[in-house]
Amino acid sequence: MQVEADSSLTAALVRRRRQWRDLDGTARLWSRDGSLWTDSGEEDWLGWLDIERLSRLRLADADGERVETEATALAEHLAGTPFERCLLLGMGGSALGADLLWRALPRQACASFIVLDTTDPREIARALDGVDPAALRVIAASKSGGTLETRLAFELLIERLGEAASRAALAITDPGSALEARARDAGARVVFGHPDIGGRFSVLSAFGLAPAAAAGIDVEPLLGSARAMADACRVDQEERATNPGVELGLLLAAAHDCDRDKLYLHAPDGCAELVAWVEQLLAESLGKGDVLLLPVAAAGLSVDPAADRFDIVLGTGASAGVPAGEPLARIEADLPADLGGEFFRWQFATAVAGALLGVNPFDQPDVESSKVVTRRYVERMKAGDAPAPAGVVRLSEVTELGLDQLLGSHIATFPDRGYAVISAYLDRSHRNRELLDALRRGVAGRTGSASMLGFGPGFLHSTGQAHKGGPNRGLFLQLTADPPAADIPMPGEGLTFGQVQLAQAWGDYEVLVERERRVLAVHLDGGIETGLRRLVDVVA
Repeated sequence: MQVEADSSLTAALVRRRRQWRDLDGTARLWSRDGSLWTDSGEEDWLGWLDIERLSRLRLADADGERVETEATALAEHLAGTPFERCLLLGMGGSALGADLLWRALPRQACASFIVLDTTDPREIARALDGVDPAALRVIAASKSGGTLETRLAFELLIERLGEAASRAALAITDPGSALEARARDAGARVVFGHPDIGGRFSVLSAFGLAPAAAAGIDVEPLLGSARAMADACRVDQEERATNPGVELGLLLAAAHDCDRDKLYLHAPDGCAELVAWVEQLLAESLGKGDVLLLPVAAAGLSVDPAADRFDIVLGTGASAGVPAGEPLARIEADLPADLGGEFFRWQFATAVAGALLGVNPFDQPDVESSKVVTRRYVERMKAGDAPAPAGVVRLSEVTELGLDQLLGSHIATFPDRGYAVISAYLDRSHRNRELLDALRRGVAGRTGSASMLGFGPGFLHSTGQAHKGGPNRGLFLQLTADPPAADIPMPGEGLTFGQVQLAQAWGDYEVLVERERRVLAVHLDGGIETGLRRLVDVVA
C-alpha cells in the first residue's frame, strides 16, 4: 500500500503506530483477546481469522446426513440438473461478497445470477420474469435464519418451485436456525455457517464460498490469496516488515483523527461491487457513537478536494477521479485475482481500527431499531390501519415552487463535516438508477460534500448502522412510492411485498426522526420516473 499523506496525517500515523506497538495489538488480536476492544465479547466473533477452518464446509443433504467437505470440492455436492438462473436471497454481508464473486470471477455454471436483497415487488417480478421454475436455482443465505427479507422471499420461491425445491433450493445458515428447519421441510440442502463469524466478516466462509461453488467458480485461488494475506497479517512490527492489515487499520484510525472520515473508494473495472462490500464492512463495524468512517462510492462524484475527504484506490487502474495533490492511499492489488487477500486485509484492518478507535467492530446495536418499528407497521397493515407517518410529503401535493423551497430548506440544514444520503425504497431499474445518480450528483454539488445512494431495504443491513448509531452529521432524503397494481402476495402472511417495503421505509423514517436526524421523506405518488425527474430538475 502506498500512502500520500500531508503533515497532519503523517503525524497521526506515527502516533497510532506507536499506540498499536504499545498495545501489543497484533499478538493480542491473533490470540483473540477481547480486551483489545471493549471487552464485551469480541473474542466470540473472531472465527474469520482461521482460513484453514473456513476452507472446510459442513453440509446437510435432503436426508439430514451431515458431511464435511473441502470448499474446493463443494461444487460436486451442489451439482444437479442444469439451471438457467440462480437467485441468491440474502441481505448485507450475507450477499454482497457473493455478488462480487459472481460478477468478478470466471464461472462455469448458469448464465444468469441475481442477488435478491429487497422486498420491492417490481424487482422481485423482474428477477422471476421469463424463467421456468424448473430451470431455477434458489440460495437463501441468513446467519440467524430469521432475516425478514430472506424469509419472505424464500417462502415465495419455495412455493414457486413446488416439488423441484428438493433439488433446486439451498440454504446457508448457522446450525439450528429457523431457516435450516424450513429448508429441511422443503427437502432442500443446507450448508452451515460458523456461529463465531458475523455476517459482514463471512465472505470467506460458506456465505461466499457456497454461492461461488454453485456458479462453478474455482475457489482455491481465492482461498490461496486469503491464506497469503493472513500470513502477512501475522507479522509483528518489531520485525520491521510490513503488516498490510495493520497498516491499513492504522491509516483508517489516523484519517479519523484528522477528520478525514469520508473515504472515497475507487475500484477498477470489473470490481465495482468491491466498493459496496467495503462500504457495509466499515459503516456497520465502525459507525458507532462518536466514531464515523464513512465509505463513499467515488464514481461520478466531483474531484474537488475537501477537508474531510480521503481517497483510497482499490487495485491498479482505478485512479480516475482522485483530486490532485490531496492525501490518498493506493492498494495495488491484482484484482480480481487477489480478492481473497483483499477480503482478509479489510477485515483485519477493520478489527485494528475498531480497537484503536474504542468501538466493538463486531456488533450492530442500531440495526435492530428500525426492525422493531417495521414489525409494528406490519401488524397494523394486517389490521388495515397503517397510515404513513406524520411528516411524509406526498409529491403530488407540492407545487414546483413549493418543492424548490422544501428541498432548499432541507439542504440548508447540512451540518459541518456532514454527508448526504438518498434512501430510495424503489426498484433498481436502469432508468431509476440513472435518475437517482443524477439526483445524488446534484445533492453533492449543492452541499459540496459526500453524497451516497442506498436502496431500501438493503442499505439497512450495511450503512444503516452508521446513519442511526454514528455521529449526527447526516442529511437524509427518503424516497418511497406506491406498490404496483400487480403487487406480489406473501404466502401465508396476509400482506404483499409492496406493503412490507413501505413498512420498512416508515420504520426507518420514524427511527431517524426519533434520533433527531435531518430527514425529509418524499412519497412519489404521481409515478416514480415523473417524481424523480422533478427532484432532479429542482436540485440540479
